[in-house]
Amino acid sequence: MAGNKDDIARHLKSQLNAAQHEAVTTTEGPVLVIAGAGSGKTRVIEYRSLYLVQTGIDPESILLLTFTRRSAQEMIQRASRNDPRCARIDGGTFHSFASKVLRRYSKAFGFSSAFTIYDEGDAEEAIRRCCNKMGYDQDKEFPKKNELKTVFSVCVNKNMSLDDAVKKMHSDYDDFTSEIGAVQKEYTDYKRKNNSFDYDDLLVYLKLALDNDEVRETISSRYRYVMVDEFQDTNGVQADIVRLLAKRNGNVMAVGDDAQSIYGFRGANHLNILDFPRKFPGCRVIKLEENYRSTQQILDVGNAVLTNMAHKFDKRLVSGPGLTGEKPALRRFDDIYEEAAWVAGKVQSFRAQGVPMREIAMLFRTAFTSMPLQSEMIKRGIRFRLFGGRKFYETAHVRDVVSYLRIVANPADELAWHRALLLLPGVGTKTVERLLDLIGAHDTLTRAIDAAVTPFCTGQKHSDVLSSFRALLVSLAAPSLTPAQQLDRAIAHYDPIMKVRYKKDASRAKELTMLRGMAQRYKSLKEFLADVSVDPDKDGPDDSEYVTLSTVHSAKGLEWGRVFLIGLVEGVFPSGRSTIDNDASEIEEEQRLFYVAVTRAKEELFLSLYDKSGAAERSHRTLCRFLTPKNVKETIEERDPAAAPASRHAKYRRR
Repeated sequence: MAGNKDDIARHLKSQLNAAQHEAVTTTEGPVLVIAGAGSGKTRVIEYRSLYLVQTGIDPESILLLTFTRRSAQEMIQRASRNDPRCARIDGGTFHSFASKVLRRYSKAFGFSSAFTIYDEGDAEEAIRRCCNKMGYDQDKEFPKKNELKTVFSVCVNKNMSLDDAVKKMHSDYDDFTSEIGAVQKEYTDYKRKNNSFDYDDLLVYLKLALDNDEVRETISSRYRYVMVDEFQDTNGVQADIVRLLAKRNGNVMAVGDDAQSIYGFRGANHLNILDFPRKFPGCRVIKLEENYRSTQQILDVGNAVLTNMAHKFDKRLVSGPGLTGEKPALRRFDDIYEEAAWVAGKVQSFRAQGVPMREIAMLFRTAFTSMPLQSEMIKRGIRFRLFGGRKFYETAHVRDVVSYLRIVANPADELAWHRALLLLPGVGTKTVERLLDLIGAHDTLTRAIDAAVTPFCTGQKHSDVLSSFRALLVSLAAPSLTPAQQLDRAIAHYDPIMKVRYKKDASRAKELTMLRGMAQRYKSLKEFLADVSVDPDKDGPDDSEYVTLSTVHSAKGLEWGRVFLIGLVEGVFPSGRSTIDNDASEIEEEQRLFYVAVTRAKEELFLSLYDKSGAAERSHRTLCRFLTPKNVKETIEERDPAAAPASRHAKYRRR
């Protein structure tokens, strides 16, 4: 039963701050809520849903669009605890809503209502089948199925021509643009023939449906109130969908933070949220600036970074009552390995003080930056979870190279033999099994090599390949070699194999160079391999024992008591690609990414960089440009890594 609006609004005042209350109770017309980091945007959507229902709005006339099903369910469930009627609110992702609408209107586009929705794996397999049908061999120089899918998605999500999408995402394939276009057309025909949509199609056809006046009128008559979460992450098609949904009633609330728009590579358009007031005349802009997560000292860094952004809504985050702490500290190290050792040592210190491991996170621009840190954490037995990439030692090319060293350290390691032998050009599974039978009868490396290789070195098939492999193993077994020197030889042997197996992927070579740098810190091959193989993350007692290692992209929306932000040098953060291209929009997105990273910390924020890539490199790195402006420098304290901290740890109190 509907209640009195004024009474309900007065009751909500005790639950919300002034800006939150304004956002919750402003229900008519377009509203843009600029929700700063940690300012309670989820609470606003929850209470606005409750307010609408309790003031007499039919819950089935409310549509909540989000980017994950989980977030929609969470907000609706929270509202339902106060009023069960809120469970009838229609909430979900853009894609799930599109699926629901298209089940009703698919015939208008030549599809039956029983259409299939391809997930990413299905879409890539369909593209592979199209390539095979057209005679394009993806095992050679032609783009792989996942690369083609990326290009096709960019065309939709960024509204790009195929030529521009290829240049943007995979410029090495410029010569294949015509063939890629033919595959794109074949893929479109394939989906229609098989009565199927991929994720991008769902948005495209939903927009087409809403472009029809009759369809839009029918849908708008049901959904009188529309709310959209994380509006800064919408692409052009999604922004058009929101505009069309609100065209009749005008009651649309978009919630988001322009300063946290960091998914441009997925097609998100930062301008969507900036242009919202212009596209919705009469729009009311409400800013949530009270932060309930972080100390003011941490927020001061974020605010300083924010003031240096060119395209933004002006706001200043203020910490909630009772949050105090110290200035975030910046530390410089000689190389990336010293930086990793300091961070891991600091984690050990926190663990000794009783700080829960789940309250500690290490953030970085790319997973590549974290490789020495992963190695150091494993070496010290610190359990961690990695988000935003595969663990370094689990990548195929690292496991390939390490297999050579495992054979030298333990000639009885059949799995290492199996992996290394399968890498050899022209050597198949049957030959490998024959070789393993011969190897298994011997307990020393020399005898195993001779038993396996000698029968093939008399002019038979594979003789040259196996002779080269034999020479490698003999060379690696030289007792005078350090682990780093052994890796050098293994990598030299593996390099041409890697170039054939992983075309157009220069990052793998860089990662092997990083592996070599890690090996330099070891004198014993067995110790190096032990740290490579022993993963403290396996069989852990419970999730609370893990610290988090994460790319900043994967950390968005999360928070930790203590955050280490590492690798703050030009070319790493911001990324080398954005600085080389000198694209202003990309650099500004990197700046927003930095802002997101800083505002993940609640109690303490540690910033660090390495001056050199390795001990042999004399040229110094340049500090991340987002930390160099005077107003940012004033918010941080630069410390010597060897110096004792100002206090045991930050004084952090919540009222």
